[in-house]
Amino acid sequence: MVVTIDSLSCLDYLIWLRSGAAAGKRLGLAQSSVSRSVSRVSEIFDIQLSKPNGEWEVSGDITLLNLERLVHQRYRWIHHLPLRIEAQYWSGPIFCDPLLDGWIKGNFDFLEVHTPLRLLQEGVIDALIGCYPDVPDEDDEDLICIHLTRMPAHLAVAPDHPLVALGEAITLDDARFFPSLALPDNAFPKVQAILQDLGLWNLLLDLQRYGKDWQSRSLEKFAVGYATVFTLHLFQSSRVILPLKIPLDVGDTLIVRRIFAEQPQLLELINHLKERARQLSQQFPEVGIP
Repeated sequence: MVVTIDSLSCLDYLIWLRSGAAAGKRLGLAQSSVSRSVSRVSEIFDIQLSKPNGEWEVSGDITLLNLERLVHQRYRWIHHLPLRIEAQYWSGPIFCDPLLDGWIKGNFDFLEVHTPLRLLQEGVIDALIGCYPDVPDEDDEDLICIHLTRMPAHLAVAPDHPLVALGEAITLDDARFFPSLALPDNAFPKVQAILQDLGLWNLLLDLQRYGKDWQSRSLEKFAVGYATVFTLHLFQSSRVILPLKIPLDVGDTLIVRRIFAEQPQLLELINHLKERARQLSQQFPEVGIP
């Protein structure tokens, strides 16, 4: 069973970007054209689309659909068609602006790792800049990681937070006394495990996608948050980093399917991203190159 590249792209862009308007803008089509193509592909593969929690979900047997996606993905790479890249909310702007020719960027608004990784494995997207340590293992059979940066994660609070007054005398027990922000369970499982082991990560923010106000959407005035040199400026109100080291290093990692590891487009992208990482490491002393 075969559908055209353009028709399947409409379905996949809709699922990836979450709206027909965003899909149409990337594809240069009217939203009505996207909708017609999505309906046609859904009928061919006998699948149904629903959006119960703000994310498109596909129901039905998707075996043939996913096989077709992988065929189309291989065709994109081999024939140098536009490729699709997604990234975490902080890494997209700093690594993909400007973006190399031949790549189409996502919304850069995921607040969890599982959906973008699934989209990558299914062939909906072609590359992902993920958040280390929540990236595939080095021996993963399908996905390969190219590590770009490493940096310490910090605890961050409002300037008038009581912890600030403790200065250099602050301890982790002091920080544990206050609620600390947390995303839904398993959103970033490796980061979550480290922070929970420290007695942190306990004030749930029930969010799936990034918005400019997400780190301020807490009823707890004295909540402890997390920041790096790349994310500190993203808080809606000012935050200061506490003089307290925690055993959590994070970073940016490019993830692609292993079968495309030698494709010229990927090698060009790697060089571009590594040069950007080098520039960032010169700009921010905390940023290291793995």
